[in-house]
Amino acid sequence: MDTVPDPSSANSIVPDSRKSWTAALGGTALFILWGLAMITGEFPHEWAFPIWIQGVFFVGLIFVLPVGMCIGWIGGFPHWSYPYVGHVLIFSLYMTMVATPGFLFDREMWGWRAWIPFLVVSVIALAFTRSLKPISKFFTNIWDDWTLLTFGMFGFMPLLVMIGFDEVDRLYSLYFMVILTLLMSGAAWSYIRADTQRRRIVALFIGITLAIAVTVIAPSLYWEKNGWVFPMQTAMMGAIIVLFMFSPAVIGLIRRTDRDIKRLGPQN
Repeated sequence: MDTVPDPSSANSIVPDSRKSWTAALGGTALFILWGLAMITGEFPHEWAFPIWIQGVFFVGLIFVLPVGMCIGWIGGFPHWSYPYVGHVLIFSLYMTMVATPGFLFDREMWGWRAWIPFLVVSVIALAFTRSLKPISKFFTNIWDDWTLLTFGMFGFMPLLVMIGFDEVDRLYSLYFMVILTLLMSGAAWSYIRADTQRRRIVALFIGITLAIAVTVIAPSLYWEKNGWVFPMQTAMMGAIIVLFMFSPAVIGLIRRTDRDIKRLGPQN
């Protein structure tokens, strides 16, 4: 009889870990769309570039990416869908405190309306599944492989990048936006295609640490000349963010401890 590999093992292959190219592209699409939005958003005003294209990408962040979460929900939350969940939740929370003059609601804050895309796709997903089992699977998947939660948090990395480069000169930021788009997309692709937990951890660690490093260091170098930032404090903040995003590793330790206790069994 075939044995089922232990998902917590560094060399095991968990179900749905070896992704098709289509699924890998679907999971990477979030970072590609975000990247295009950030890159076009940093084009200098004097460049002859249609401003409406920036609006298209912005609309995609608000209304299209939640569709990815909906598809993942209906499909029982496969691995590629976790960044969409992280993105939709954090981005909705962020947009409650944002106004978009000239786009929607004029100069009013989005407030509760920022949650409309999330609520709509949730209703659609529940209408298709007619069950809360996918939500249960969302958490049991994380119990089987803690890297999924870290990958989910990776979904709001682009928002951190956008905040980190806020008010920085557009032409200065532009080149870093290109680099970060390639970095985040490559990390997501590598994670989704990885067939072992060790490789998934490596892909996330490289992607997250480098993205945080660039997001912290590049703006700091820009603002340091004005004495507005303190490199040591910003470096510590970056380290804290990295540690927070890898905090789900505690789940792996708990799971391993629980498995060892069960293996030992009751002692007489």
